[in-house]
Amino acid sequence: MKPAAELAPIEDLDRNILTLCTHINAATYELLVLIREFDERAGWLKWGLKNCAEWLAWRCDCRSAPRARSVAAAARPLEISTLVRSRPRGRSYKYGR
Repeated sequence: MKPAAELAPIEDLDRNILTLCTHINAATYELLVLIREFDERAGWLKWGLKNCAEWLAWRCDCRSAPRARSVAAAARPLEISTLVRSRPRGRSYKYGR
């Protein structure tokens, strides 16, 4: 480890971590939106695959079938999230059972 005099202030480290996490979360959301659309449009059929999880495992290097299934499953409910994100500011929606 570097001597204390050479280390960045902890506040800078905190801010850099937060900034990077924000970018990663935004990119992950956009990736899941694209996967949802790809799955809805059955894009995986173009390569003769059975489902989106199989395509993810093959094309996006999800190394295990359970991991690929969980990514595909995480993308599916984003349609509701996209609608909520696009709602007018100050307006909220309540969901019942």
